[in-house]
Amino acid sequence: MKKHLAIALIGFVVFLASGGQTLAQSSGRDEAQASEKIKTKITRLGVGEKARAQIKLRSGQKIKGYVSSAGANEFSFTERDSGKTTTVAYADVLEVKRPGGLSKGTKIAIAAGIGGAIVLTLIGKHIADCLLGCR
Repeated sequence: MKKHLAIALIGFVVFLASGGQTLAQSSGRDEAQASEKIKTKITRLGVGEKARAQIKLRSGQKIKGYVSSAGANEFSFTERDSGKTTTVAYADVLEVKRPGGLSKGTKIAIAAGIGGAIVLTLIGKHIADCLLGCR
């Protein structure tokens, strides 16, 4: 049994090591796909003052505001605080988020935590009832 566990552990470590190197490499094709995803997100937001977003650029800069216009290769983004409009290429954007609120993953984690706590409470109550009733 210990031999099988050791082999499985070694296989898992090798898998993780090779996967990390593969993920670290990027190609022009990956960047094109990322650019298309950003373009899709910007298109879903729409245009105008109600199309609020927070974007993170490849330079590390974060800008909050709204999409004022969108084109084939770039979009115009108006900053919330200064009112300054900047033209941004889709390829220069790392991330687009709607301001405020929790992400989908965070909401799922919270719901799973609450569900787990309820299940554990019910199991604990059942065990306590069983122990008290068995006397």
